[in-house]
Amino acid sequence: MPRTEIWKTQKSMSKAIAVYYCGYEKCASGHSFGPAVRTQYLLHYVISGKGLYTVGGLTYSVTAGQAFLIKPSELTYYQADEEAPWEYMWMAFDGIEGKETVRRTGFEERYVADIPDPEAFQRCMSQIIREFEKGGNSEYRILSGFYGAMSQLERWENEGTFEEEYFRKAVDYIQNNYSYSVKITDLARYVGIDRTYLYKIFQSREGVSPKRYLLLVRVNAAKNMLRTQQYSVGKIALSCGFSDSPSFCNHFKKITGRTPSQFLKELKF
Repeated sequence: MPRTEIWKTQKSMSKAIAVYYCGYEKCASGHSFGPAVRTQYLLHYVISGKGLYTVGGLTYSVTAGQAFLIKPSELTYYQADEEAPWEYMWMAFDGIEGKETVRRTGFEERYVADIPDPEAFQRCMSQIIREFEKGGNSEYRILSGFYGAMSQLERWENEGTFEEEYFRKAVDYIQNNYSYSVKITDLARYVGIDRTYLYKIFQSREGVSPKRYLLLVRVNAAKNMLRTQQYSVGKIALSCGFSDSPSFCNHFKKITGRTPSQFLKELKF
């Protein structure tokens, strides 16, 4: 594939993120660029081969599956390896949320990062290049590719933080919807992760599966309704998300060791 570079500044500079240009190149041995200063952020993703990236008096060795970031107003130089010259894709971006994006992807304090899923990252970059080749009129597709690429770096860099956010989002959903028919696949879709990862998060934080956690929330809500002594077992069952009274009584006894009726009798003494 020959060198490709597409220039097209996105309209509406007031937007949070603007992608200015992008490109692809399979470099010749020793091919270099710089020293030079850029006015936007310029992210390179190395598809194959390797090279050197120099910034701030330090030189980094960058290989396939890694990305390196050129930051605005910094003097940089980069060069393809003599024996295994790199093949890379790049995109220039900035905007109101440019600095925040850089911070959330971990590039605030570094210049080179490993990409957790190279194939997915490359697909996102390719999507941006294709859209620019077609004229760059679909800003949504361009930004979709941009945020898709950034989301990988964000998850990789802030795995613990995001795991907490996923957990809180799932718990909030359960607390607000336990009275309805909740499917774990729908819960995972709402949170934005797959069911396996959701299961892993709940096991790590609560020691139970999401399905078990939902059941515990329902039983706890049922106990609170029983304490008021104002509702029948049937009404409590439906209000707490159980399909019928027998199902409610069965689950309630398995978890508390008592039937709802026995629980009510104990409240009166």
